[in-house]
Amino acid sequence: MKQFSIILVLLLSTLGLRAQATFDYFYLEAEKSRLQEDYSSAMDLYRHCLDINPQAPEALYNMGLLYLYLRSDSIGTAYIRQACERDANNPYYLETLAALYLSKRDAELAIPVLEKMASLQSRRSDILSQLVSLYSTVGDTDKAIGALNRIELLEGPSPQVSIEKFQLYKEKEQLDSAFMQLQALCDDAPHDMNLRIVVGSQYMQAGDTLRALKIYDEVRCLEPTNTNLQLATMDYYRDCGKDDLYNQMRDSLLYHPDSPSQLRVLLLKSYIADVQRDSTYAPQLCAAFDTLLARPQQDTEVLIMKAAYQVFSKQSREAICQTMRQVLEVDPGNETALRELLQYYAEQNDDKGVEDISRRGLNYHPEEIAYAYYLGMALAEQKKLTDAAEVLQQGLRVRTEDVHPHLVSNVFGVLGDIYYQQEKEQEAFAAYDSALVYKDDNIMCLNNYAYYLSLKGEQLDRAEEMSYRTIRQEPDNITYLDTYAWILFMKKDYAHARSYMDKVVNPERSDEELLADETLMGNLIEHAGDIYAHCDEPETALRLWKLAKQKSDNTCTPQLRKKIKRKKYIK
Repeated sequence: MKQFSIILVLLLSTLGLRAQATFDYFYLEAEKSRLQEDYSSAMDLYRHCLDINPQAPEALYNMGLLYLYLRSDSIGTAYIRQACERDANNPYYLETLAALYLSKRDAELAIPVLEKMASLQSRRSDILSQLVSLYSTVGDTDKAIGALNRIELLEGPSPQVSIEKFQLYKEKEQLDSAFMQLQALCDDAPHDMNLRIVVGSQYMQAGDTLRALKIYDEVRCLEPTNTNLQLATMDYYRDCGKDDLYNQMRDSLLYHPDSPSQLRVLLLKSYIADVQRDSTYAPQLCAAFDTLLARPQQDTEVLIMKAAYQVFSKQSREAICQTMRQVLEVDPGNETALRELLQYYAEQNDDKGVEDISRRGLNYHPEEIAYAYYLGMALAEQKKLTDAAEVLQQGLRVRTEDVHPHLVSNVFGVLGDIYYQQEKEQEAFAAYDSALVYKDDNIMCLNNYAYYLSLKGEQLDRAEEMSYRTIRQEPDNITYLDTYAWILFMKKDYAHARSYMDKVVNPERSDEELLADETLMGNLIEHAGDIYAHCDEPETALRLWKLAKQKSDNTCTPQLRKKIKRKKYIK
């Protein structure tokens, strides 16, 4: 009997080893599939692992991650929770579960998980900080204070922890304990005047004005020009209704030549806040800006604050840009000003302004392809095609890796347009292909590429597909409709070409209406005439050709005169 028991134990051990070996094999295969992003196979393999060993925490955990990836949050969370139950001391499992609970703002479930993590990783004060926040959220002030005490044991006393404990003791209405925290702060750093001011402000907020003013007086004796002390005193004057003293101190600090720029910004922010509360303060604020900006500027902080106020008060775009031009006088490479002015000039179709700002931007930020893009377009508008192409090519060469692909696409698109104007068709089509690699629905590129292919009579099926995508996006754009109609015309599909061209040039409109329509260029009307000529309506075609000639915008073909003279289409 004893011998039989030994044989049975050995047999069970062998079966257990085989099962573990089988589990390990399928688990490794599942990991391979997951790393290869074959998530369907990975899930099947993890599920098979759980068939072999339903208690395996690693399989449960990875199944949970897969479900989370597939956005099945409730199922994924259930698997992660089971993994934590099977392996309660695994910090990685616990951290994932805690993150899931925190993402759902479920403090009740997150707290015990974080407490378990804190017991396993006793040196992690970040876990304790999360517990402080969660205990405060659920109203358990005692445990929040306890977590802060544990942080102090790890890292030693700190102003931040003491202030938090002060606030929590105040919530419990244990004012003696609260003020002990503040006193301890001062005792630990007797020479830190800024810390004393923080303590004084807390007393002030707690309503203990006498103790706060005593601390301010102590600091004033040692550091009479302390900036934080002056700001705290200003706050005191405002809170107790001493507006004259408040304004007097604010103006004294604001206009003092030795006041640091950072202080001026804080004071201007308070001024702007006053204007937000009461618009009658606006003239005083404007006068403050004028006074400050009448002096030579060492930095741009006041100017940027003025621009921010101009935006808030809905001043004109021109006024804001005038301030931005002043910013560039102080800091020629200031990106905020450069971008604001570049956008402004672009909206105004001011090619000279765009060129000036773009050149400045390239001088200081040569890696920013946006400046090359706008400069290239401005030069192209001025028919400086060679210079424009060089600028765009250089921008593409030195662009940063994080540049948005849509911007790269636009650069290639403009480069394609320039090459085509230079009669470099192969280079133009290559540039368009590159543009569509970076943004396959670049609508302007699709239109131009399709139109130029149709003029050559090449790849018309591809041209039609590209053009059709443009009118799907903008069905009322007459330029895109004209391109699509013209491609159908080149494919000899005249009836369909006419149906689309009628949306651009409706022959039922009077001659006066068509000539007065500034959106209709001569070449569009000429195209309409060509299409009608092939639809056996020569009289309508002749009428449209004559109207196209009257447009006199130099967009029509050289054959237009012959078409009119011979009263027929000439290729």
